[in-house]
Amino acid sequence: MRILFVFAWLVVGGEETEVRLLAGNLDRARYRIDVVACFRSPNMPLLTHDQLTALGVDVDTTPYELSLEDTIDYLACKIPGYDVVISCQNVADIYPALDRIHLRPPLIEHGGLVCEALAGPKHFTSRYIGVCRSIRDAAASIMLGREQDALEIPSMVDLSEFDASQRLAMRASLGVAEDSVLIGWAGRLDPKKNVEDFIEAAALVHAHEKSTRFVIAGGPDAFMPDYALRLHALAKKFGLGGALIFLGDRKDVPALLSAFDIFAWLSKGEGMPHVIAEAGAAALPVIATPDNGARQQIEDEVSGLFVPYSDPVSVARAMNRLTSSPDLRKRLGQTLRSQVERSFSVAAVLPQWERVIREVIAERRKAEPTGIFKSFFQGGFECSTHRLQPREGEVSGKRLDMIAATRHDINAAADYAQLASHAIRTVRDGVRWHLIEAVPEKYDWASFLPMLTAARETGTQVIWDLLHYGWPDDIDIWSPEFVTRFAAFAGATASVVRQASDVVPFYVPVNEISFFAWAGGDVGYLNPFTRGRGFELKVQLARASIAAMKAVLAVDSRARFVHCDPVINVVADPSRPWDRQVSQGHCHSQYQGWDLLAGRMWPQIGGSKRYLDIVGVNYYHNNQWVHGATAIDVDHPLHKPLRTILYETYARYGRPMLIAETGIEAEKRGPWMRYIYDEVNAAADAGVPIEAICLYPIVNHPGWDDDRPCENGLLSAVPSEEGRSVYEPLARVLGEISQGGLTYSK
Repeated sequence: MRILFVFAWLVVGGEETEVRLLAGNLDRARYRIDVVACFRSPNMPLLTHDQLTALGVDVDTTPYELSLEDTIDYLACKIPGYDVVISCQNVADIYPALDRIHLRPPLIEHGGLVCEALAGPKHFTSRYIGVCRSIRDAAASIMLGREQDALEIPSMVDLSEFDASQRLAMRASLGVAEDSVLIGWAGRLDPKKNVEDFIEAAALVHAHEKSTRFVIAGGPDAFMPDYALRLHALAKKFGLGGALIFLGDRKDVPALLSAFDIFAWLSKGEGMPHVIAEAGAAALPVIATPDNGARQQIEDEVSGLFVPYSDPVSVARAMNRLTSSPDLRKRLGQTLRSQVERSFSVAAVLPQWERVIREVIAERRKAEPTGIFKSFFQGGFECSTHRLQPREGEVSGKRLDMIAATRHDINAAADYAQLASHAIRTVRDGVRWHLIEAVPEKYDWASFLPMLTAARETGTQVIWDLLHYGWPDDIDIWSPEFVTRFAAFAGATASVVRQASDVVPFYVPVNEISFFAWAGGDVGYLNPFTRGRGFELKVQLARASIAAMKAVLAVDSRARFVHCDPVINVVADPSRPWDRQVSQGHCHSQYQGWDLLAGRMWPQIGGSKRYLDIVGVNYYHNNQWVHGATAIDVDHPLHKPLRTILYETYARYGRPMLIAETGIEAEKRGPWMRYIYDEVNAAADAGVPIEAICLYPIVNHPGWDDDRPCENGLLSAVPSEEGRSVYEPLARVLGEISQGGLTYSK
């Protein structure tokens, strides 16, 4: 279960400590915690960042360099990759980000202040967790009808971190004699914590008992650094230079507390001070103001001493009382320690977190196909028609025609009928533009009509690819004519299809716009074999696809469109964190084809939401890799589950989806299809409606470049009078899944 904590800012405080303890104590085989922080001040300490990183938590600070608007977009892309999102500090970006996605993981808000609980909307919030009763009640007051979804879970303490044997060494490092009483304060130097009252009380005590020593641990508040300067000036004013030490931020708070004899906490208007529980874990007597959660942690005269707000004289009186009575210090400290063990220890609090996480995940609405297609399993006939790179001495490279190479063009009826025997009644197939328009603007449908007739006679639903990498030789793909000629061809095809059948037609206008543009425009792998023009080609292909859809709809307004592209995951090698931004850029580029069609990017080319009809995701074993290195297989620690990729894609667009291409070669075919189906199942459990899985290719075929036999289909490459031979292990897997009813959840 992947959990994302979203912080407004990552400083040193109770919520940051809670995340650190969750990361350190949750079962790492079952949970993974990541953190993203949205804002940074130049004075912010890196203590929490370093502690979390040391625990293996990915701390994402990308938003530090982004505007508010860009941070919202960034979170909208990041959030869907998680099973649960937990926002802290009433982070301003979270609701706008959730509002931009179509499927949202459960949101848990975590609040440490009453004002946080009362702020912001709650309609996306599955649970609100307040660290004390007053915060929980505040949240419940604005969650009308859902008051039960506001919970109280106190901040936890890891008792194993507190070791009294460190006392002598720590006191020696502070220069405090063993017979001196050491009174301490620890926390962020924030005005609402009233540290000046501690300093004034220390001055009163020191005036009568010179041996008493005082410690203030904690660095300046990043947003109010002047307060720390005022405190230093106040200590100097009272002549405490030899008696009071400012320690700054400390990583070793448990060890530091072991050196204390008394702890004081004098805040007003906070939640439940985590540091009081830490003091209790160290069995310290606590002097505190009766502030919110402190009243749940301490019982006056039983487990601590309460003093009035803003009353240094009373604080000094309580300090003197404890200084003079070791027995009272021991009794109060041991009683508070027992309270911490019962209510605030990891053993007491961690199960509450685990229960809430399980509950919100279980509440996600499951999804199922909506019935767009005739069959859940589909078969895709490899229909590439592009030219290969010219070899030495060639003017143009070899023209591929994979439909002819597998003799599907003359065997379509038998192929469709054979697939129907495997409960496959929907297929992807190709319309070969280079054959139909061999002469400019003159169409010869002889290569297409037999296939169209076969589909009608066998009752097969076909998704027709109009451009699968290939086009007529006389067209320059970079020219405006390419767009107009392709649109005219698409409209003409729609007319032929409509005359032949009265069923709703399905088309793939341009197959794999993003991949096509990368392969043909960036790395010179596909035609037109150029480099450095990938985005230019991507825009051209999107423009052609939009024009084609307009032409088809002018002929048949019922037409549906499937837009196929690979979904990928590119990650930076953990040893090369500087590659992270580049790898993220590659990941984001996978969406550009769809974004262009939907008008989310470059709307001037005519994209619109109506044109992004059905999203077809293509996924193979090598769709994930480490940037600049090797592919990531399913057992790799950096592998992202396909279910997560499907969730992210659906959350971005909210459009009907199918696995439009998937498959693998040789004996892995059966296990791979089981894996794909299980991942689709898991995605559906999280609310992603996957309409179909298309085995692609469904027929073995000769390799593009070397004509080697690619054994990756259900059916053999060579047909016979009895039909194509069947790869039985894959057929058995399909049969087992189909016999199970194809229900997403068992």
